[in-house]
Amino acid sequence: MLRAIIIALAGQACFLISVLTMIPLRMKPISNYNLFYLPILAAVFGFLFYRACTEAKESKAYLYAYFAALFGWPLLGETASLPVPEGVITQFSSLDIKSLGGYYYVVAGWIILKILWRTKAIKNPLAVFLMIFLGIWTFELYMENYSSRVSLAMMPVIANYITVAAALGSLILIYAARKAATVEKKTVMGCLLYLTIALVIMGSGQWKKPQSFYLKYEGPHMKQELTELQEEIEYFDRLKADMIAKGLYQEETKDAGVKTEPAAPEQQAE
Repeated sequence: MLRAIIIALAGQACFLISVLTMIPLRMKPISNYNLFYLPILAAVFGFLFYRACTEAKESKAYLYAYFAALFGWPLLGETASLPVPEGVITQFSSLDIKSLGGYYYVVAGWIILKILWRTKAIKNPLAVFLMIFLGIWTFELYMENYSSRVSLAMMPVIANYITVAAALGSLILIYAARKAATVEKKTVMGCLLYLTIALVIMGSGQWKKPQSFYLKYEGPHMKQELTELQEEIEYFDRLKADMIAKGLYQEETKDAGVKTEPAAPEQQAE
């Protein structure tokens, strides 16, 4: 039981470190900070993931996989798509996996992981990595979108339900860890306990009202995205007009492709 609790608390410490180290990306911007931060994250993640795949002792491999997922999320889910105000590279990727539509891939990921685990198509440490990464992704999907999707009246209601469910889940995991016969099972319980404790913390506090971070930073970012999209539309219109003028493109009319009925025999005779 103690092992599971320590693992969960260590995960929360990693989360706190990632939050603090990401402050210079947007809240207190430092130019080109992302050019240094991303390689460091990638190096740590690469080391942990490699050890998870090569470590012979399974319980130890689980820990490597767990921490690889914790470092993998800020690398793949945060820093890659997070825009910064200025620098040589202001955004590494325009693909934001935390957008609401990402639920489709999260659901598919859970189903695929279930099949891979049940059929033993992958090693257990890799399954642990995917489980924690998908768990964080599921967590982040709600955290990223609830401010704009959930009504003010429903926010505390949903948050309370999440808190109660996560607290019960935490108690079950602690009990399971206490009864677990192997170190490997205790380790897995600790990894899952990290997720439930995170839900208790967020549900009992931040998720009861809109995020101030969302109001301060996401609004201006969406306006910038709208400006960029308008510029792309204007370029598209100019390109189409230029191609029409050169005879490379023909605008289809509303009547195009409409079949006409054949004329009657007496009309053909006329």
